[in-house]
Amino acid sequence: YGVMKVLSERAVQAEFGDRAIVVRPQYVVGPADTSDRFTYWPVRVDRGGTVLVPGKLDDPIQYIDVRDLTEWMVRLIETGTTGVFNAVGPEAALTMAEFVYGLRAVTAKPVHWVWADDYEFLRAQHLLYAIPWLLPEGDTLGAARISNRRALAAGLTFRPLALTARDTLDWWYSPLVSEDRRQHARFVLTPEREAEILAAWAGRT
Repeated sequence: YGVMKVLSERAVQAEFGDRAIVVRPQYVVGPADTSDRFTYWPVRVDRGGTVLVPGKLDDPIQYIDVRDLTEWMVRLIETGTTGVFNAVGPEAALTMAEFVYGLRAVTAKPVHWVWADDYEFLRAQHLLYAIPWLLPEGDTLGAARISNRRALAAGLTFRPLALTARDTLDWWYSPLVSEDRRQHARFVLTPEREAEILAAWAGRT
């Protein structure tokens, strides 16, 4: 997958030269996301109760709202701005703690966070990602530390996390998403699996 992306970039640059625009997005999130990755988080927080959060509070994360990405790409074309850009957000560094606490705005229900901050435990539970969080080890160590400096200089802007989360949640529960799809979402954790990991975390020695 990565090789194909690089070869695609090279093909564009070979064809268009200094007129080429290469945009490298991080995880693309927001309404109409077909991956069910980021959507897990606002849906889960909206359900309330005890929420399992993998990783350490200061683990970095990055993502970009699809609307911020596409609107900016149109502006690049309109202004004739060219080059290679990392389209990652938010504007400033964001930790996993700041991310989930920011999601708290989507619900008025009680929420209790349980931080499973032991990487060895998470590996044993095969919980290596909960997008936009990735276990920051090995090949993914720097995956959420990508510089967006050039994109910011070229006018990339970002919606607040709370707005992205709220709009994603509204879309998820709208007629645009079938009940069957909601019942068979490809979320990183089912309620049953989350409960199993919470029990294992509480019972560890």
